[in-house]
Amino acid sequence: MIKNTLMGIILVSISFFSCNSFINQKPKLVVVMVVDQMRPDLLTRYDSLFTGGFRWLIDHGTWLTNTHHEHGYTATGPGHFSIGSGRYPGPNGLMGNSFYDPHLKKRVNCVEDPNAKVIDNTGNARSYSRYKNSALGDWTKDSDPKSKVISVAGKDRAAVLLGGQKPDLAVYYNYGDSFITSDYYTESNPTWLTEFNSTMNISSYKDSLWNRSLDKQTYVKYSRPDFFEGEADEYLKDPYSPTFPIGIEPTEEAKSFFMGRPWFERTLLELAGTVVKEESLGLDDHSDIFFVGFSAMDWMIHDYGPYSQEIMDAMIKLDRYLNRFFLQLDQTVGLDNIQFVLTADHGGLPLPEWLKSQGIDAGRFDPEQVKEARQWIEDEITEKYGKDLYVRDGYNYFLNDDRIEHNEANKDSIISIIKDYLLRIDGIGLVLTPDEIKHGDQNNPIYSRYVNMLHPTMSPDIISIPEPNWIYRHPHGTSHGSPYDYDTHVPLLFSQINNTMKNLDQKVETVDIAPTIAKLMGVSVPADVDGSVISSILDQ
Repeated sequence: MIKNTLMGIILVSISFFSCNSFINQKPKLVVVMVVDQMRPDLLTRYDSLFTGGFRWLIDHGTWLTNTHHEHGYTATGPGHFSIGSGRYPGPNGLMGNSFYDPHLKKRVNCVEDPNAKVIDNTGNARSYSRYKNSALGDWTKDSDPKSKVISVAGKDRAAVLLGGQKPDLAVYYNYGDSFITSDYYTESNPTWLTEFNSTMNISSYKDSLWNRSLDKQTYVKYSRPDFFEGEADEYLKDPYSPTFPIGIEPTEEAKSFFMGRPWFERTLLELAGTVVKEESLGLDDHSDIFFVGFSAMDWMIHDYGPYSQEIMDAMIKLDRYLNRFFLQLDQTVGLDNIQFVLTADHGGLPLPEWLKSQGIDAGRFDPEQVKEARQWIEDEITEKYGKDLYVRDGYNYFLNDDRIEHNEANKDSIISIIKDYLLRIDGIGLVLTPDEIKHGDQNNPIYSRYVNMLHPTMSPDIISIPEPNWIYRHPHGTSHGSPYDYDTHVPLLFSQINNTMKNLDQKVETVDIAPTIAKLMGVSVPADVDGSVISSILDQ
């Protein structure tokens, strides 16, 4: 237990600062925190249990309660891109986490860079090189080249897409035993990164057990029973028993599962504290930006669902980890010099089994049914028109226009065949072409959000959209990626020491975050961004 609690420091600090002292000056440091797959109710449901970092952010925050990602495919890559750049992902060529590139004629990772190399380590070299648009960090450095922009996260795409084209550094986990970067950002690792990696000792977690932080009855009160059908079981799984405690299978290595446990977020924040100290963030008159992406939460929610005791506990632990980080920030930078922003890259669907228990229609795609439909598509198109007339990317299809023309095939007929069989799959609600999306009812969020996923040459020719409350993941766990509100709705808090808690229900998009932060920093916003400045944040 920390003796000098964060709340005590805050009470002392407030006595020295007038209510207007922060508002009338630029923050020396902006800390943007993105929690992967954090639905708003993960904050509201456990509000009374928070005593640390989440407690501080809520109590000192302006919460925009009606914030949504306004793009149809709600995944990690598109979400972080919108937050970091103020732009919709589709028109800028970011079609998902990984996707088929019709120009390269292969699947690509959204941040892969074949010309980059990992610095002094193993893993995948990543960068922003696929994208030509600028981002918040770039506007900041254009305004003041001495400002620092650094991004750290578990996932490579989170760190890279928040950082933009030219951050000072973007660091991510290699799913091995280290946090890494590529030569796109630096010629050599900072000494502090090498030293940090040398002390992580991830293998020591092999025998660690994830246990509850609070008493069992509290978890029963705030979440569902510990054993719940539909949760993933990765530990002592024979027989199926998705319950606490949770460890790492004897046959598995700790490094492979480390990012699926709350301990990862603690380590990430230790790294974040090292970055702030060693890079002297927020210690001069050149405002810095520090992006922190909490990627482990996504892994855990995928496994257990947002109403599970596991995720309740992960949120309680993250609240405590944040408390320690904020204490360190107060000691090194001073909380009065920091603007915090908290949001998420997407929401997520509760377990279909839980939804059904609440009387809500929900389900999982049947892999055998999907396989059968794909075979029917292949057989009928091949029989009528020939082979290699399309490329399938998940549940989306790209048509090979050159071969279709060469074979004198009927393109409309091919589209009809694919649509017909896809719609026979239980759980697929709509199958649309880009033209149908563009000319659809733009008052319907399915169409208006998918418009923001379209690209002139990169989009699939046939796009599948699930029914509400249906997911592709099978047989356990949950997912996200739809245009429905449960996936698009995310928390958004702007928090600083002299702010008093308030909730605003105005409609806000995640593309509004970057331009709003820029205005708080006195940085010019490019005219071609999709987002708008949230005036209520500037007026507080």
